Amino acid sequence: MEEEDKGYFHEASFIDKEGQLRTSKVPVVQELARQLQGLNHLPDKFKRVHPDHQPVTPSVALPIPTINMAKLRLVAEPQPKVRAQELAKLASAAKEWGMFLIMDHGVPSNVLHGVKDVVKGFFGLPFEEKKASVGSYASVENMGYGRNFVKSEDQPLDWIDRLTMKAAPEGASEGLHVWPQKPTNFRYFPQNTCMLLSWCATCTDK
Repeated sequence: MEEEDKGYFHEASFIDKEGQLRTSKVPVVQELARQLQGLNHLPDKFKRVHPDHQPVTPSVALPIPTINMAKLRLVAEPQPKVRAQELAKLASAAKEWGMFLIMDHGVPSNVLHGVKDVVKGFFGLPFEEKKASVGSYASVENMGYGRNFVKSEDQPLDWIDRLTMKAAPEGASEGLHVWPQKPTNFRYFPQNTCMLLSWCATCTDK
């Protein structure tokens, strides 16, 4: 493929059926997207075929559950009832949806926007700079820039490039070398966000 000739691929390691360690070249989605502009089809590697699948169109649009973190921090009387109701809502969302939105989390908007900006800045770098700026998934516990969840040569691939990092516990050194070195302020905003969310989690665990 053209992107492989240019070096636009990630290397993914997996154990095959014979128990042997294999390495597969996986196309870089961001670079493929640039090459496929104006086309109306995806490469076969990214297509999933479900012959028995019947599309379901819900008659009513269901909103994604929203969890109020401020209510989870309420511990004084008569607030425990409010907190218990929100905890039940959280448990239901995790069980039924597997995801949820959070509000009143206490993280300042400038920090959240900062995270978005530095991540956008990283993915805006040329592929060679991104690859040189950060470790790979093979480095530490499937973290870094690239792809994971590759278990065979012929499996359908996700249309995504991942950047996975370890941010906790505070002061942990393992895994930090896979954090991007560019943009130069990349580490500041995610670390501050994690510290604030850790504080929120500590408050809700009382």
